[in-house]
Amino acid sequence: MCYSAMVTQNAKDLGLRYDARIQSDLFEDLFRLRLEGSGAKVTKAMEQSFLDNPKTAQDKRIERYIRQFRTETATKLQQDLFAQTKRLADAERTLLTKTTKKAQNDQRVATDKIENIKTKLKFLESDELSSTDARIYPQQYAPLVLMQKGERIIAPFRYLLRPAGEPVDFDRKYNGAYNMRRDSLDRVFWWKNLYGKHHAFMEISAFWENVERKGKNAILKFTPDGDYPLIVPCIYDFNTEGDHPLSSFALLTDEPNPEVKAAGHDRTPVFMKEENIDLWLKTDQKSKSAYEPVFEEKQKTFFKHEVAA
Repeated sequence: MCYSAMVTQNAKDLGLRYDARIQSDLFEDLFRLRLEGSGAKVTKAMEQSFLDNPKTAQDKRIERYIRQFRTETATKLQQDLFAQTKRLADAERTLLTKTTKKAQNDQRVATDKIENIKTKLKFLESDELSSTDARIYPQQYAPLVLMQKGERIIAPFRYLLRPAGEPVDFDRKYNGAYNMRRDSLDRVFWWKNLYGKHHAFMEISAFWENVERKGKNAILKFTPDGDYPLIVPCIYDFNTEGDHPLSSFALLTDEPNPEVKAAGHDRTPVFMKEENIDLWLKTDQKSKSAYEPVFEEKQKTFFKHEVAA
């Protein structure tokens, strides 16, 4: 399973690189609904691509939604910080006269929470991006490139597929539906229904996997041996169950590269050659066998790995 990935989150850069139009209304909906309480999880890197030099009226509305969300989130954190600071002071005052398990626990928990809240506030208050702010985990959003009416577009999708018609609790029951195995495309019904119909791709520069090391879980970061992005084919769907409409996706995996297998993992995302982009995206009246070059002529890549901190 691709535990997480470093994704190109700047929609404008993607648009220039792949000659694709940004579906700005869908990004606007994402940020507006998040402000209204949808619970959408968006990386700072995706936000930042809309905060840098907004020009159109729509870009400025998106910027306002992001800024307002950050302000409201910071206000809630400040309230929590006040409550935890009081909790800590109360515990320390009690400990001056009597040692109790409750006071010791309150001291420990409040200290940890205060540190965590301060970190989150610092994160919210800065527009600077760190090296990991573009990393996505399941249920976070990423920009995908897809084809609509013969035109490449860029739209935001959540990384964990919930097929059309499935209830919200699908996410919990099938919490591994963020990756699909190539050998499952014609076996698992939701992959089978979407394969050959709803194709897209994302661009990544590294990925992380869980592996077993000496009987314990370890997280390995895999980075290509060379400074170039990797194009990963995806399958997506639209779901209208629940309180908010959902666009979601899963990425495609295949047998591991030899060096990935030697490191302890049994899958690798499919890395597609750029010349096969249109073959993958154009799904009108095409047999499924026509997509085989995407899998058989993959981008040759060697991965270095390191144990993630």
